[in-house]
Amino acid sequence: RRQVAIDAVGEMAAARSNSPMAGSTDIPLEQLFFVAPVRGEISAGFKPDEGHLGVDILGPKGTAIKACLDGYVILSDYTYETGHTIGIQHANNVISFYKHNSELLKEVGDFVQAGEAVAIIGNTGTLSSGPHLHFELWHKGMAVDPTEYVKF
Repeated sequence: RRQVAIDAVGEMAAARSNSPMAGSTDIPLEQLFFVAPVRGEISAGFKPDEGHLGVDILGPKGTAIKACLDGYVILSDYTYETGHTIGIQHANNVISFYKHNSELLKEVGDFVQAGEAVAIIGNTGTLSSGPHLHFELWHKGMAVDPTEYVKF
């Protein structure tokens, strides 16, 4: 049930996206430069078979979270399980999600640049067990391991 709710957030945001960033440029992800949303220790890795579609990065409450690439905000809302969540549609059919935030700094429709603060680390939602960022990367509708593209 937990994973269904998390997947639904991703699918909902992807379905809502009609931004110009949703284009189908075909640059391999390995050739993109991703900004680390936060620097810190990864406390839980990417384990899709166990329903964990991103990585958890520890950080002090109040730390600014940065957009990993330029893009348009397609989700800026609160969910029961993931708390304050922001989703950004990037070029190349990439979507990033930032979950469990204490505060969201951007609204749906805002354009953000890579490295721009979009949220503040928090401990919101029933799936959170302490201040951290749950960070997901999706490419062409599939969750991918952020550690393959981002240096935390």
